[in-house]
Amino acid sequence: MIGADNTRAAGLRESVYANLRRRILVCELLPGHPLDIGELAEEFGTSRTPVRDALHRLSHENLVEISPRSQSRVAAVTLQDLIDLLNLREAIGATAARLAAQAPPAELERLSGETELGYGLANDSSSVLSASHLFHCTIAKLSGNARLYRITENLFEDLERILRLCSARPLEPGEPLNDHRRLIDALRARDGKRAAEIEQRHIKKTREVVIRLALDSGVFANQRMHS
Repeated sequence: MIGADNTRAAGLRESVYANLRRRILVCELLPGHPLDIGELAEEFGTSRTPVRDALHRLSHENLVEISPRSQSRVAAVTLQDLIDLLNLREAIGATAARLAAQAPPAELERLSGETELGYGLANDSSSVLSASHLFHCTIAKLSGNARLYRITENLFEDLERILRLCSARPLEPGEPLNDHRRLIDALRARDGKRAAEIEQRHIKKTREVVIRLALDSGVFANQRMHS
């Protein structure tokens, strides 16, 4: 009985954490939004403990700011956060592509089909971001390096959140899709070097687009960046 109670409690903690994390990442809860433990506990129908545990986990992921003297809130996002994410992407993206050239052919064909479908159905900024997220995280997964995959998954979750905050105009799926097709062709040919070069060019090109989008959005007004 005690074991069952512990299992239910763990499941409840995980549910509260996952719910809050999703709402922050998809910008249902915007930066600066207050997070009152009592109100959240009432909303979830729980005691305060699962909510408090969830907020502490999210603070370790830099998604929540906890202050002992004031209310917790969704963490702010800065222009430097974006630059740091883009720098990390440049550091690991090409490596993931190079390693993915050893992936089984069937997995590459599945990736190709998912990519065409995802971008084919993309009709707004959110769906374009989701298609890009899925593509690059799948490449990292196909690298066979579990740590690289986890880092990439977290990176794109954070990056997608920032782009959702900044994207007041639609994103175009055409150019990224063409880059992704070229990368898949290199992976099919087992050419890891060419795959890495294609991905590196794609990352540098999209970096410029993303920074321009961020600056034009006004979200980071009066902030300075250090590349």
